[in-house]
Amino acid sequence: MRKYTVYLIFVNVLVVGLLAWTGHERYQDFRSYHNSIAEEATASAARAIAAFIAEKKRQVALFARDYMELIQQFMHGPDNDELYEQVSSTIATYFPDFFTFTVADTSGEPLREDFEGYVGELCKGDLRKFAEHGKQSPRIHPHHEVYHFDIMAPLSSGPGAGTLFISFHADILGNVLRNAQSPGHQLMLIDPALNLIEVTADGARINWERDDYRLTADETNRVLYANKVSDTVWDVVDLNLSGLFADFRNKLLFYSILIAVLFMVASVIMYIIVRREERLRIRAERNKDEFLAVVSHELRSPITAIRGFLSLIESECEGKATADMNQYIGISINNCDRMSLLIDDLLDLQKIEAGKMTFDIKRKNLKQLVSACIENNKGYCDLYDASISLHTDADDILVDVDPSRFEQVLSNLLSNAIKYGAQQDNILVSIERDGECARVSVTDHGQGIPESEQHRVFSRFSQLGKRTSTHAQGTGLGLSIVKDLIERQGGHAGFETTEGQGSTFYIELPLA
Repeated sequence: MRKYTVYLIFVNVLVVGLLAWTGHERYQDFRSYHNSIAEEATASAARAIAAFIAEKKRQVALFARDYMELIQQFMHGPDNDELYEQVSSTIATYFPDFFTFTVADTSGEPLREDFEGYVGELCKGDLRKFAEHGKQSPRIHPHHEVYHFDIMAPLSSGPGAGTLFISFHADILGNVLRNAQSPGHQLMLIDPALNLIEVTADGARINWERDDYRLTADETNRVLYANKVSDTVWDVVDLNLSGLFADFRNKLLFYSILIAVLFMVASVIMYIIVRREERLRIRAERNKDEFLAVVSHELRSPITAIRGFLSLIESECEGKATADMNQYIGISINNCDRMSLLIDDLLDLQKIEAGKMTFDIKRKNLKQLVSACIENNKGYCDLYDASISLHTDADDILVDVDPSRFEQVLSNLLSNAIKYGAQQDNILVSIERDGECARVSVTDHGQGIPESEQHRVFSRFSQLGKRTSTHAQGTGLGLSIVKDLIERQGGHAGFETTEGQGSTFYIELPLA
């Protein structure tokens, strides 16, 4: 039981380790999967926003070209409210999502005073940079009404040339982020130089109620991937939602612990069952040992005495007893022999199982051992009207065996061949070398062993085939003992059979 306890602990530790490793791998796969999603989403959103801004620049440039005459009229009279409203309504028709507009001179200064404050200082700064360098990098400009971004287009060169400036609602960029955003993720458009949130999937940052629109330390730690938006100051970043990985990790941990607990409970139940079965086995072993002790000490002596008395009666009554009396005495003697054989086999089986079977290994000539055993079994042959022939061309084969145990093995094979062989059978015994082993084969010419019974040949208490006489039955332990004895001497036992033609049982021993 101690060995089973150690094995049980080892298996449970192994299962827990396997669950931990599997959970770790699944968690890493989950993170890798969402990192891939973030990489693809930011790349897609960055391309879409860059294309959107480029298209807005193209459209504003086209508008400036197509309505140059109207714009120039406005530039010559920027304080003309009628002209201002006309340009504004034309832009609104062309760009429904615009916020405000203005026209700047060659230095980037707006020609019309912005009393409403729609064109803030950030806008004017971008105008001056555009007028000086001709380049623009859109960014989000805050306003108490609408957060917006600016698109500028140069007007034709010549007298009165300048810049057309149109502002657009920043919320329209949120639509792009929303379309690219995946469940469990949050896409943001940020200004990395200021670590400032510009736009989210909900629109401009003004739609969020928070005191500080810079990325917090927690948000920075949750950034999975970032992609630069070309020709702008922005980066598109993908953040995993708070709890995405923690919830999955906790779920993995819960199910891993649940599986481990269920496995441990099942292991404990099995351990209890095995312990109970082990106690029953020990009790059965003890009962068996007690029974064999009774067989050994309480039955052997009476049976030997009864056998002796029956033999004495048989000899005293020779020629005097009737045929029926002689038959009854013969049956009684055969039954005594059968009981003695059963006792011997049971005691041998007990010794083998207990590991108490001793072997006196000696180097012997195999032919001499086999010949002596055949000679000792001639009386048994006469009883069944059979004969034994020995065939060998190897007279000098030496093996290391226990002579008495070898005789027990071979006698068992010979007695089976005689009992199960044909009427007046000639049992063939052969000795031959087989590689580094010596093989002794015993062949009969009986009915053979049916295929359906061949798997039970070396099982205990198995009696196979059809005997050719009504002499004493066997115990069904002989071949099992043969196999155990020969294997404990380093050998091997086997058989070959053909139904209706006979069987060959053989033993193999290593050459000395």
